[in-house]
Amino acid sequence: MSRNDCKTPFYLQLREIIRNKIEDGEYMPGTAIPSENKLAETFGINRVTIRNAVDALVHEGLLRRVQGKGVFVVGKKNELSIEEHAGFVSKAEKSDSRLTVKELQKVIREAGNKYANLFNLEVEDEIYYIRQMQYLNGVETSIEEFFIPKDILPTLDTINSSVFTFRDISSFYGIRLKKMTQTLSIIKGSAKIRKMLNIPEGVAVLLLECDYYDKDDKIIAHSISNIRSDMQSFTVNMHK
Repeated sequence: MSRNDCKTPFYLQLREIIRNKIEDGEYMPGTAIPSENKLAETFGINRVTIRNAVDALVHEGLLRRVQGKGVFVVGKKNELSIEEHAGFVSKAEKSDSRLTVKELQKVIREAGNKYANLFNLEVEDEIYYIRQMQYLNGVETSIEEFFIPKDILPTLDTINSSVFTFRDISSFYGIRLKKMTQTLSIIKGSAKIRKMLNIPEGVAVLLLECDYYDKDDKIIAHSISNIRSDMQSFTVNMHK
């Protein structure tokens, strides 16, 4: 960054550098940009200047700050038709509720017979498996698992799924989600799930399974959620 351009404040110069890195694909949608300390070291300027440049891009909607996790790139979004359960990160219904997510596991595995049939893949084709815990006001509320063919989102391993919804990430990468089918069951839940969610005796588990379809009616993701029935509820909206 040039220090000879006395007409342009340093934070504005840095803002444009970061913007260009986003537009050129060096900082990809859904991923975190370098920390303030790293940017200060790279460009030889103080953290206040760094923060001002980042704040400017946050206000523009190109970046998003997430407390305790960093600053993430927000990609361009398209209008989508799915209204409710978005996958990865859901929204708490009440304004005074705080929903947080912790990514427990993210691996690439073979599809196997079940998911090869579901996604129309070969058995040995690779899919992403993601498992995360959701907390409502600091209390464990659900365990969610996601299965996504690797060729649908090849860079998903670089994206923090505890920050953006599957709907957001799909939109960033030009995938239009057309519809979603859901199956909701009331079950006791396995001993392992009940222990992980600290479910009291007598409280049931809501098992929510979702298939996500693209504009060509192709299934591109599947999710399984085990949800404490005393912590969350679902509302179905009917449309003409």
